[in-house]
Amino acid sequence: MSAELILAAVGAADLCLKYGQYLIKLYQAFKRADEDVRAKTLLIESRWSQMAIQVEFVQRVAHTMNPDHCRIHFEVLEMLQAKFQVAIRKIEPLSKKENSENTPGSRIKKWKYLLIRESLDKVIADLEQWQSIFDPTWYLIILIKDNAVDSKLLEEIGIPTGDLSDVSLGRMSLSSNSTLATIRNLRNTLKNKSTPNTHVTLTAEGLAWESAQEIQHSTTRLIPRTGSSKMFLVDSMLCDSNLDIPRARADAETLARKLKQVETSNSGLLSCHGLVKRKAQPARSLTSIDIVFRLPTGKTAPASLRSELLQRPIASLSSRIGIAMQLATAVSFVHTFDFVHKNIRPETILLLADLDTEQTGGRTVPKSLYLLGFDRFRSVNFSTMRKGDTAWERNLYRHPLRQGSRAQKDYVMQHDVYSLGVCLLEIGLWESFVVDEGGNDVRVENEDLTKVPSSTLGLTLDDFDPDACSSAQPATGIKDHLTQLAKSQLPQRMGDKYTAVVVTCLTCLDEENEDFGDENDMHDEDGILIGVRFIEKILFRLSEISI
Repeated sequence: MSAELILAAVGAADLCLKYGQYLIKLYQAFKRADEDVRAKTLLIESRWSQMAIQVEFVQRVAHTMNPDHCRIHFEVLEMLQAKFQVAIRKIEPLSKKENSENTPGSRIKKWKYLLIRESLDKVIADLEQWQSIFDPTWYLIILIKDNAVDSKLLEEIGIPTGDLSDVSLGRMSLSSNSTLATIRNLRNTLKNKSTPNTHVTLTAEGLAWESAQEIQHSTTRLIPRTGSSKMFLVDSMLCDSNLDIPRARADAETLARKLKQVETSNSGLLSCHGLVKRKAQPARSLTSIDIVFRLPTGKTAPASLRSELLQRPIASLSSRIGIAMQLATAVSFVHTFDFVHKNIRPETILLLADLDTEQTGGRTVPKSLYLLGFDRFRSVNFSTMRKGDTAWERNLYRHPLRQGSRAQKDYVMQHDVYSLGVCLLEIGLWESFVVDEGGNDVRVENEDLTKVPSSTLGLTLDDFDPDACSSAQPATGIKDHLTQLAKSQLPQRMGDKYTAVVVTCLTCLDEENEDFGDENDMHDEDGILIGVRFIEKILFRLSEISI
C-alpha cells in the first residue's frame, strides 16, 4: 500500500481529533445556559470520547490495512471533518460573543439559546449518523490478520505486549465496556482462541420452555427465565437429518461467543446471553440448539417486520429509511463476524420502540431494528450442504441460484446481499409481499399452508412452481420481476438513490453489475474487500439520502 494513502488516513484522523476537541471546548462555554444545554453538551462529550478512542486507533493501525480498507477510512473521516467544520463555523461566533459578554449573574439571551440548542441537536444527529457508517468500517479491523493489530490493542488496553498470560487476558476482558477490549475478544474468537469470562453454555432448566410466547409472523420466540418474569428472545435450530449437527454445534458456539461481545445500540444485532443444547429423553440425543438473546430494556414488546408491513398506516419516509439503514448495518456486522445469515426476510427481523416513543395513528412507531432468525446461518469457512426447501415464501428472498430443495451454488455473502435487496424493496413500498389467506393472526409455523403472494408483489403461486410456470427458469424470472418492480415503483416513493441501492442488491451477482458482479474481485486473504464494497455501495448510499 502506498505511503501517501496511509498518511492521508492518519492525517484525516488527526484533523478529526483536533476539530472534535475544539468543538467540545466551544460548547463548554455555554454549559451554564440551562439544564437542557448542559445535558446535550455532556451527551456530545460522552459520545465523542468513545469515538475519539476509535479514531486514534485507526491512526495506529492504518499501516496494517489493505488499500481499500485504508481508503474507506479516509473517506469516512473526511465526512466527519466536514460535519465538524460546519458545526464550528456556526457556533464559534456565538462562543466569542458569549465570552465577551460573560459577566457575573448574566443570563444567556433567548435568541442565542435557540441557536445553541439547534447546533447541539444537529451535532448529536450528525454524530449518530456518522457512527452508523464508521462502526461497520472500523469493526473490519477484526479481520486483519497482521499480528501488529493485536500488539497495538494490548498496548492501548494497558497490557504489555510481552505479557500474554491468561491472567492478563482475563484483566483485559473485564473491560468489556471498552470498544478496544471488544475488538480484542472478537479477534481471539475469530482465531479460535479462548476468551476468559466468555462462557456461552446454558442449562435447559434455566428457561421456562412451557411458557414460551410466539411472536406473530416471526421465527423467534419469547421465553421467560425459570421462576422469573425476565424474558429472552430465542432462535432454535432443530437437529434433524437435514442438519450437519457437529458443524452446526461448532458454528453456534462460535457465533454465540461473538454475539456476546456485541454492542446492541449500533449493530442491529442483539447481545447473546448463551446457548442451550436440548436433548431428548431417555436417549439423550440432541433435539435442538437454541441461541438465547437478551431483550433490550426500556423497549416495547418486539414485533416482526412482517407484522408491521401487514398493518397500516404506512410508515413515514424517514422511518423507512432508518429501518433500511439499520437492516443493512446488521447484515454488514454479520459478515464482519465471518458468518453468512442465509435467512434474511421480514420474519427474521424484529422491531422495537422506546417505551416513551410518541404514537402515530394510535400505533407506536418502531425505532430499533434487530436481525435474528439465526437458525440457518453458517461460518463462511465451511462449505454449504446446498439443502433447501420448496416453500415459495422463503424462496422469494433467496437468490435464484439458492432456490429449491437442492441449491445450484454454494452460499456466499452476495446471496445475503440479494435477500437484503428483496427486504429493502418491501420496506420501500411498505406493503407485505406475503399475505395470509386466513387472516394475519396465523402463526408463522403454518406458513407453508396459508401464505399467498400479495397483489403488490404481482406474482402467483404458479410463478414459483417449475412444473406450472411457462418460464424455463422461474427463479430467474422472479429476480427479474423484482428488479423491474423496484425500477417502476420505488423512484416515486423512495427516490432514485434508494432505488439504485435496491437494484444493486438484486443484481449483485449479475456479470454486468459494476458494484458486485465480478465474484473473483470480491475475495481477498482477510475477507475484508467484500465488507468494504458493501459499505461503499450500500451503507454509504443509504446514508446519503436526505429527507
